[in-house]
Amino acid sequence: MVKAQHFTDIPKTNLLILSIRLISVSGAVIWTTYPNLYLANVNKLLLIYLYNSLIYIYTLFFVIRFYFPPDSNKCEYFCLFTFIFDQAVISYFTYTTGGFSSPFYSGYFVVISISAFVLGTKPSFIVALTGAIFYILFNLSYGIGIYNIGELIYRIVPFFVIVFPTGILSDAMEKHLKEIDDLNLELSEKNKKLEESLRKIEAIQQQLIKKEKEKAMLDLAESVAHRLRNPLMSLGGIASIVDKKLKKGAKPEELEKYIEYIKTESKNMSMLLDNLLTMSDSAVELKFSVLQNIVKEVIEEYKNAISSNKIKLTLKIEEKLPPVRTDPKKLKMALKNIIDNCIKVMPNGGELFVGIKKSEEVKNSIEIVIKDTGPGIPKDILRNIFKPFESGGKVKKGLGLPLAKHTIEILGGELYIDSKIAEGTTFKIILPM
Repeated sequence: MVKAQHFTDIPKTNLLILSIRLISVSGAVIWTTYPNLYLANVNKLLLIYLYNSLIYIYTLFFVIRFYFPPDSNKCEYFCLFTFIFDQAVISYFTYTTGGFSSPFYSGYFVVISISAFVLGTKPSFIVALTGAIFYILFNLSYGIGIYNIGELIYRIVPFFVIVFPTGILSDAMEKHLKEIDDLNLELSEKNKKLEESLRKIEAIQQQLIKKEKEKAMLDLAESVAHRLRNPLMSLGGIASIVDKKLKKGAKPEELEKYIEYIKTESKNMSMLLDNLLTMSDSAVELKFSVLQNIVKEVIEEYKNAISSNKIKLTLKIEEKLPPVRTDPKKLKMALKNIIDNCIKVMPNGGELFVGIKKSEEVKNSIEIVIKDTGPGIPKDILRNIFKPFESGGKVKKGLGLPLAKHTIEILGGELYIDSKIAEGTTFKIILPM
């Protein structure tokens, strides 16, 4: 029933019913006792005592109601009893104010409607039946003639007419509310299971991330060891040769090529270590910078390499570009690694395109496009191109492109690559303004 769990257990609902009862009783007493309002055959002193008693009784009902569990039969029976008591009170006032023609007749409908809404069809039918019985019994003294039996039936039948639509709606509401409660309970249980599953997924994800990081570190360490082992072994061999030649009294000019080789390999290893340190450094110093000036400075540094490789350079910069908030030093390093890669894949000439414009794909961003006409990168290599020491066509394994991607990302941007065999490779950098 609607009453048990959705209405009668709510303090506001109980307080509303109490207010209706107190206001109705007060109005009835005033109506029957105040001079010139209604001429009633009643002992006014007795009515005052009755009024005070009803105030106490209804207040007691309000308090007692909270001692019954809202979903118990006791609660239902108690609420039913209070509505039957209301019918008795209304019947008393109809008796004292004219019997069958009393204006308090409408009070039956109020009680029946509320009981049907709160209790449902069956209990409210009992309330309507007791109301009809009280209505007849309390007013028998006024007499029931053959002529007013029809009128009596006409007055009683609406009691039951009200019960069924209101009660059916109440029962339907109870059914839907119960379904909602069941769905909420089911949803709550599923939410708990979902939260538990999410916690497990997060734990597994953290484990996978940890393992992936460990694997990446091991791969990087292995790659670095491999990159350093060969030069170190060569340096060891060169050192032995130089040592033998010195013992034999070799002249300095005879040792120049060995010394030059040592210098070159030392420089390469130093660059490798510098790149590793750079990748581990995520600190940035952001400031508003003119992007076209940064790009021009980088190109200027590679001017000789571009000329010696017979590369045709095309620089296209959109006018009135706004400044970008970036770290110029780190951005220069990323651009150098990309342009250096482009130049190395075109040793016998080609075309290098560098363009800067507002991004059409990402709002409030600037796009840098760097394109070469080198041999292109095979798909199997392209998939791992941003992993340390992966090969990029004829370019030896290194950290250039992984370092560039890492740098762009810590600046809040993205680096994309697209390559076609025999056509070249395109790098696209997206930077926020």
